[in-house]
Parts: sequence; structure tokens; C-alpha cells
Amino acid sequence: MTNEWCFNENLSDLDHHCWRLLHEGVFSYRNPFHFGVFTSISDNFPDSRTVIVRGVDIQNKIIHFNTDIRSPKFAQLSQNPNISWLFYDEGLRIQMRCRGLASLHTHDEIADKGWIDARLNCKITYLSPHAPGTILDEPFLLDLNRKEISDEELLNARKNFSIIQTKIYSLDWVFLHYKGNRRAHFDYLQNKYSWIQT
Repeated sequence: MTNEWCFNENLSDLDHHCWRLLHEGVFSYRNPFHFGVFTSISDNFPDSRTVIVRGVDIQNKIIHFNTDIRSPKFAQLSQNPNISWLFYDEGLRIQMRCRGLASLHTHDEIADKGWIDARLNCKITYLSPHAPGTILDEPFLLDLNRKEISDEELLNARKNFSIIQTKIYSLDWVFLHYKGNRRAHFDYLQNKYSWIQT
């Protein structure tokens, strides 16, 4: 795949291309955009971690992922919904940074659909008796290769499951190239697209 399009594309087409890349990343763990560095705010400091991108809504500029309601990030977002994302594809030499606002979904249609769509090994991760971030005397491991799970276990796991939707307000795109780097910024609140000096 060539990146020569990065030199010729107009900003509107480039924005569409960015979101298409993010959307394609949802469907393969081999795709670099399947993972993103997600940052929330904790005690006035950024708190970053890598998460799996579970859905991208191109039209509404929404990126979402699953998380345990007992996790620190869930509590952080309950207090401060401001978020950022960082994505990077080494092969394409493309970095994307997104800013936006998070919404938490636990017992609604959005979370219910996410739970139905989740694979069994994903659902098993929510069976842990320990909240994420709990200090342990020794590692606690779940058998993610189980082929069956009881209805009671499913119910208990579902209680810990949530979806974090992030409405993206801006996207900053950087393309690193020996002919010269390119950078563009997309402000969706003001509907303003700009080239920026790298």
C-alpha cells in the first residue's frame, strides 16, 4: 500500500480516510488501529492505557470500547468525561490523536448490545472477583479458554460490564514521510479543517 495519497488528498477526503482506517481497525487484532491508547484524567493528571477498540461510528464520530465498571477509568470518567485517544500505525507512518467526551453505558440498550456481541472469552474476563487495579498477594488468572459458562456466571459477569462511548470533537493527523511530514487538524465542533505545520 502506498501513502502517496497523503500528498494529494483534500482535507475533507483525508478526514474520511482517517475514519475509514479507524473503522477497519475494529475487525482485526492484527490491525494497529485495533488498539488505542486511551487517556482519562485522575487527580488532575493524565492516566493512559491501551484498550481494544470495539466500535467506530464514522457518521457520528464515535469510538467505543468495553470496560469493567469497577475499573479506575470508569470512576475517573464519572468525575471528568474529558478524554483523548492516541493511535499509530508504524507501517503507514500515520499517527492520529483524538479529543472528546465520554459517556458511560451500563444497563441500557447500548451496553446490552455490546454484551450480546462480545465473545465468550471477553465475557469471562468480567467474572473476576477482584476489581481492576486491586493489589494482590499473587496473580489471579481466569481461564479464558472455557467453552461453557453457567447462566448465573453470565449474570454476574454482565453486572460488571460497561461500554464507554467517546464522542470525538477533534482529530489531529500526522503523516511521517522522507519527502516531508504532513499534519492536519479536524475540528468537528466548529467544522473547521486545517493544515498545520509539523
